[in-house]
Amino acid sequence: MKNNLTLLRSIALFQDFKENPEVLGKIDRLFTERTVRRGETIFREGKEGDELYIIKKGSVRVQKKTLQNEPYTVVTLTADQHAFFGEMGLLLNDKRSATVVAEENCVFLVTNRKKFVDFGEREPHAALLVTRQIARILARRLRKTNEDVVTLFSALVDEIENARGGE
Repeated sequence: MKNNLTLLRSIALFQDFKENPEVLGKIDRLFTERTVRRGETIFREGKEGDELYIIKKGSVRVQKKTLQNEPYTVVTLTADQHAFFGEMGLLLNDKRSATVVAEENCVFLVTNRKKFVDFGEREPHAALLVTRQIARILARRLRKTNEDVVTLFSALVDEIENARGGE
């Protein structure tokens, strides 16, 4: 458990509890350890899911499908990065936005929405702080996505204008 407390202390979702081993211990009890072999799919884009994964050991590849239904890697996440994924699953049981595949043999700490909701009933203030961290993370991702859309739209407009200029 002490090893997990050190890991949990380094995870952005739990940064408000870095100096609070009592709350970290309660959070630790929400998790179970899961081992996944290299090449295994942890979850698939479009499938429902409600689990949060913290990478304790190893690395994963996060993939999206192209319009041609081909996978492309969005990012690789590693234990060294104090990485986690699936956090939206704690808020709602919805379809996964990406596929996640183990790049090497991995060990995860895993919890699910029901455990998190139950934790929120017992520890509302702590759950609120975790939910705020999830909201901050999602807001940053949304802002980045919006910036990417503007960049792509601008590039498309430039291409169209250049094509018209060549007529």
